[in-house]
Parts: sequence; structure tokens; C-alpha cells
Amino acid sequence: MKINSKYMAPSISLLVAGLVLASASHAATIPGSITEFSGTVTDDVFIAKSKGWSDPAFGDMGWTHSSDWGTITAKKGQKVTIHAVAADVGIHPGATVWYRGKDDTAADNYVVDHFYPQNANFTKFGATDETSGAALGNIVMRYVTHGYDVDGNSKKVKRMNPVKDSVPGQLELSFKAPYAGTYIFVVGGFNPDASVDTSLKYNIDVTATATAATPAP
Repeated sequence: MKINSKYMAPSISLLVAGLVLASASHAATIPGSITEFSGTVTDDVFIAKSKGWSDPAFGDMGWTHSSDWGTITAKKGQKVTIHAVAADVGIHPGATVWYRGKDDTAADNYVVDHFYPQNANFTKFGATDETSGAALGNIVMRYVTHGYDVDGNSKKVKRMNPVKDSVPGQLELSFKAPYAGTYIFVVGGFNPDASVDTSLKYNIDVTATATAATPAP
């Protein structure tokens, strides 16, 4: 299921005590689309820019409306796997996952700001809708994991968690769900090859599944 919205002008997020809080002058935004993955909906074609997950023009932060988004519900202990394959091998997917628990009282189709951190919490207390000014509650997106496709990539940035599988343009990110509930994730490009037109959005085939962990032998 996709949730569409109009784009608004960008703003900058501030990092405070480990939580990224939207500037008080800016309100929460709805990404252009969010796919709700489930046991019956396991794949979708995301549309994202080749620098959507990390854009040097914006302090290397991710760009909410140049990336694409999904949610998946998991039980505690389940293995969640996000597999992303770009239509062009010169586009290197990056992904970040956050958990939205009981303290996250806003609707799950809202995120904090037009820019996001790839490796930190993303939180706004007392969030308001950027268009209507309506009170939304608290947006509390707690960081779980992140990574990017390093195969064929000219940048190897340890803090961004380079993931190698010997296939350029592909990323597989897996984690064991620490809590039961909703996980929201974002996918965009990181450091595209010189041949890629960075002004365009590209297809990234994404599969997301939550499965019971296999017991150890």
C-alpha cells in the first residue's frame, strides 16, 4: 500500500544527546510513499535518487523525499531481511531501519523532517503537521541498523557500515528484531558511479520479510 504526499521545502535536523530532533521552526512531513510489507506483500519497486540516502549537498544526511520508504511488522526475535537491487549497478543502495514502539504516538506515515540521519535515532516530541499545523503526538524512531552497498563503490566509510556481497548495485540488510512491533525503513542511493545521472530517480527492487529464526543445531 502506497501513501502519497506533496513535497515541501527542505529543512535541517539537529543532533542533540543522541536523538535527532527537528528544528522547532519545522514540522513533520509525510514521505512521498510508504510501502506496508507483510506476509502477503513482500516486494515492491522503490523509486529513489542515487544520492537519496546520503547527499553531500546536505551535509551527507539522507533526503526524505529523494528516498523511498517501507514498514514491516515483526515479532521479537524474528529475522528481518531487506534486500534491495538497483536497476543500474552504478547506483549503490543504502538503507536504515528504525523501530516505532509504544512511545511513538504519531501515525506511522509521518517522519520527523525532510532530512534524516542514517545511523541515529530520529525523534520529535510534540510533532505537528507541516501543512495544517495539527498536533500529531510524538514521533520516536529508534535506530536499529543501517548499511550500504560497497561493491564497486569508490567510497568505503566504516561508520556507514559498508556491506559486501560481490554484487554491485545490491544490498542485503538483516537483523534480529529486538522488540515486537512496527519497523520503518528507508532506501536510497549512496555515492553513485560517475555514469549515473544524479538528477533522476531510479528503480530499486526491494524485498522485505520477517521470518522465524532457525533454531541452532
